Amino acid sequence: MRRLGPLLAAAVVLAGCAGVPSASAPQAIGTVERPAPANLPKPTPGMDPDVLLREFLKATADPANRHLAARQFLTRSASDAWDDAGSALLLDHVVFVETHSTERVSVTMRADKLGSLSDMGVFETAEGQLPDPGPIELVKTPGGWRIDKLPNGVFLDWQQFQATYKRNTLYFSDPTGKTVVPDPRYVAVSDRDQLATELVSKLIAGPRPEMAKSVHNMLIPPVRLRGPVTRADGGKSGVGRGYGGARIDLELLTVADPRSRQLVAAQIIWTLARADIKGPYVIRADGASLDERFADGWNTTDVAATDPGVAEGAAAGVHALIGGRVVALDGQRSDPVPGAFGRTTDQSSATLSRNGHQVASVVTLRPGAPDMASSLWIGDLGGEATEAADGHTLSRPTWSLDDAVWVVADGSTVLRAIQETASGQPARLPVDSAAVSSRFPGVIAELQLSRDGTRAAMVINGQVICASVEQTQGGQFALAYPRRLGFGLGSSVVSLSWRTDEDIAVSRNDAEHPVSYVNIDGVNSDAPSANLQQPVGVIAANPSTVYVADPRGVMQLSISGAEGVQGWLDVPAFMAGGAMPVMPG
Repeated sequence: MRRLGPLLAAAVVLAGCAGVPSASAPQAIGTVERPAPANLPKPTPGMDPDVLLREFLKATADPANRHLAARQFLTRSASDAWDDAGSALLLDHVVFVETHSTERVSVTMRADKLGSLSDMGVFETAEGQLPDPGPIELVKTPGGWRIDKLPNGVFLDWQQFQATYKRNTLYFSDPTGKTVVPDPRYVAVSDRDQLATELVSKLIAGPRPEMAKSVHNMLIPPVRLRGPVTRADGGKSGVGRGYGGARIDLELLTVADPRSRQLVAAQIIWTLARADIKGPYVIRADGASLDERFADGWNTTDVAATDPGVAEGAAAGVHALIGGRVVALDGQRSDPVPGAFGRTTDQSSATLSRNGHQVASVVTLRPGAPDMASSLWIGDLGGEATEAADGHTLSRPTWSLDDAVWVVADGSTVLRAIQETASGQPARLPVDSAAVSSRFPGVIAELQLSRDGTRAAMVINGQVICASVEQTQGGQFALAYPRRLGFGLGSSVVSLSWRTDEDIAVSRNDAEHPVSYVNIDGVNSDAPSANLQQPVGVIAANPSTVYVADPRGVMQLSISGAEGVQGWLDVPAFMAGGAMPVMPG
């Protein structure tokens, strides 16, 4: 390839390893006054110490009134001393070892640690044994055994967590204002008519800390709710059900320009719509309509441009690399695309831009040799290309919403390739990845940005590592708050691709589970395996389908039959050894 054209632009299944719930409403742990859920246990005089402790762990699932339901299992002095603030640890396979005397029982606790739940309702998976939390003591009282001493913090029974907490997603604006970004929360909810109020209150409270510098919240203080969210006609029951819609009254809203008000509406509407709280959404600010055009209510179609479920480049279709060339699917055959990307025969990876109009590809010379050399080329699909970066090795490219292309050079240096505004020439800018390398040392085999550009998923030592993408005050970028996702995947991951902004598809060197999914909470689940051969390689996905390379060519995950059974089918035009799927990403 030669510099013959312009450098491109500036630059589930939620079943999981432990069955995490998949729908609901956020509220901070321990802060909301409301009735306790009916399914929570209560202490009875005849409970043995072991049973009482297990029922106590179940009762901690209700955070209301400073864990009042759980405090019923404590003596007054223990309740006064117990600090239930902060994150809760989710436990399974709990074992109590008891030492008895006549009036007192001393207990040590062992358990598997499955995750944590922050006081904002942010859930993250974990693995391993619970570190010794310290002794628990029970005393006999006139009402039966009660806990008289316990460690600070909240320990939560996993099964009860599943029964009590539900998952919902808040949405914040991405930095470019083009779309909205998911921020899942887990909370205990009892009254469905309070759900919308809780969700909007959480939007006003802001994103999880690790996303604070990656997203924009258009509902920042001093904005607040004037009162509970009601039906569109002001009624307090049936909010967002049937044709009642929802009315949101804000006050002290500081944004004034039409674009910002549109993003205010987008945050609220997508958060409520994804919670099955139906419109129309009557949004008022300081006594007037947020936008007079929608005085009678907004619908999701009015904010469709920011729809978090839309893949902008889906119309471009699937492409592939065959024989080092980018080819397009044409019925039952494939043809090289016009221009540089269809001519060159030594491309080792490629990705279409988010809108499907451009390509970024890596050309590798003398692969596997000591003097192997790789270069990044960017240009229009069907046009010519410009070199933008080089290295001994370069990872598969990935595109951000600002049309920059990200790659990893030599397994460790994260780069952004952009077009300089002044000169129009390509520039390669380093991304600060020190937080990743210090916590997860090793070669970054892949890096793929989420569609909204606020998260980066990486393969390091066969594990999935996710980091927040932050822009610094100087206009540079950094990867922050790295954490491991999908402990159940072990160190088997080969390649990854974002299906949605909440869910990642991964290919693995595991013959039983060659393709799996992991969401941004860290929960992993397995895709079908039938008709795939090892080793599987590059994976590419969007909300509607998944493609993966196996030794025969490109395979597609398809749904067939009345039961909607999923299975892998070959893509006839792409059945060639070494073929790799190419999609927007």
